[in-house]
Amino acid sequence: MPEVETARLLAAEGAGHSEPTRIGHEPPKQEIELKLTAEPERLKEAWSSRLLATRAGGEAVRALETVYYDTADRRLRRRGLTLRVRKDGKRFVQSVETAADGAGGLPTRGAFSCPLPSARPDLKRIEDPELKRHMGLILPAELEPVFTARIERRTRKLRRGGRNLPKAVIEAALDEGEVVTGDGRQPVAELGLELLEGASEVLYDLARKLVGETPLALQTIRTSERGYALAGGEAPKWVRAADPAFPRDITLDRALDGIFRSCLRHWLANHAPVLEDDDPEGVHQLRVALRRLRSALSVFKTILPAEDAAWINQEARWLIQSLGPARDWDVFLTELVPPLQAARPDSGDLAALIAAAEDARTLGYERARAALRSGRYTAFVLDLERWTETGGWHDGEANGRFEEPLSDYACRLLRKRHKRVLKEGRDFAQLSDEERHRLRITLKKLRYTCEFFSSLYPKGRTRPYLKALKSLQDELGHLNDVVVAEDLLDSLHGKGEGSNTAALRAAAGMVIGWYSSAIDAARPAMLRRWADFAATEPFWIRG
Repeated sequence: MPEVETARLLAAEGAGHSEPTRIGHEPPKQEIELKLTAEPERLKEAWSSRLLATRAGGEAVRALETVYYDTADRRLRRRGLTLRVRKDGKRFVQSVETAADGAGGLPTRGAFSCPLPSARPDLKRIEDPELKRHMGLILPAELEPVFTARIERRTRKLRRGGRNLPKAVIEAALDEGEVVTGDGRQPVAELGLELLEGASEVLYDLARKLVGETPLALQTIRTSERGYALAGGEAPKWVRAADPAFPRDITLDRALDGIFRSCLRHWLANHAPVLEDDDPEGVHQLRVALRRLRSALSVFKTILPAEDAAWINQEARWLIQSLGPARDWDVFLTELVPPLQAARPDSGDLAALIAAAEDARTLGYERARAALRSGRYTAFVLDLERWTETGGWHDGEANGRFEEPLSDYACRLLRKRHKRVLKEGRDFAQLSDEERHRLRITLKKLRYTCEFFSSLYPKGRTRPYLKALKSLQDELGHLNDVVVAEDLLDSLHGKGEGSNTAALRAAAGMVIGWYSSAIDAARPAMLRRWADFAATEPFWIRG
């Protein structure tokens, strides 16, 4: 099945890292590129589309062999850098690529290139002082080939637009070949669209029409990441959110750009981990990214075009729901069951329940992956990227407010959301389950709002408040996990037969009884968490 690569989320240094490194005071050449993939016959069908048609003789074919180098301890990869030497005909070109621009989620990256006389890399030819500083000392003898990409590339230069429409020059490239390591190989089949000049919306509109005709999808792993994964036997690693870093005098317009790009980067960085790995954190982080996106819509709802906010919110909600069963069963199996299993290791009823839950989790992941491979998902990504890249928020009626300082807007909103939490949490000890659930949702919105704006304030002031907020949210989140678990257990009734049905019911009662007692025991700690939060001074008070 197809997947979609936006060459934007690059070279995270490992699980939990999402902020790419910004290199140099003068940015290198920036690329805006989409890569789409599918079964080879589907790619050829797309390549033959009238949408990619060009004049007769307008197609070039090249055989490319690219060797990627690093040190034995993978120093370049850890620093967010990719070193490669490409053989193109009789020419050799050395390139050092940096990760995507740290401010956003665009499919951009920096590339420093220079010609070489041979296939051997030569770091002395790198002239940019900031890049050399970031690379650090690497001796020529330390560099070794990690993997090789052998690609046949067909390219066409497309000129689109005109007659009062935005214009652009786009290079379309069809790549077929393989990535090879010492003991492994992986096929490559991709269709790339790169903006050479002109309006970026033309690029996105072309991609949108193309995937409407042919079932292509987005691919979020570059060839370099694929090669490193193949060489190390690794699955794509999940990535946490990186909060945008804003100067104190930033305007609302620039902040909107940074926040929506940050949400997109976090989201797309976890696309491949969900598709290709079973680590529960991948699904969790993708859902967090989507919730952050919806929270951003809520944060700026008074200045965003209502229709745009509505469709983004609707599609994000659909995707969160599609990922929900996988996440719920992950939590059940990895967080709720293990303590009970440790206490009752010989329970046959519990073993039957775990087996049924694992089957349900498998179905949940199938649903999640089907959503990420669907045309609806691909269209959502492309439309949202286009909206973000073109500053779609300017299409509404709030243009006069976009030059307002973010610090003024943030202070008003944080004050309002903090006040709402205190109101909903009044008489905390007497809250019903439904009221606690509403409070948890309100706390989550406050937390995302704080994270969006925290860079406007000194860390010494934000840290105590965020710590108290997160601790309270974690307590309420655990309660919610238990409530969700009861619904999950109900869904398993009728899945078994005969004695197995009885075993599932017995085990479900065991789980519910265990956590009912645990919740009662944890209630004093929860009350302390609330008291701590309510007593913590908000960090924006002295802003």
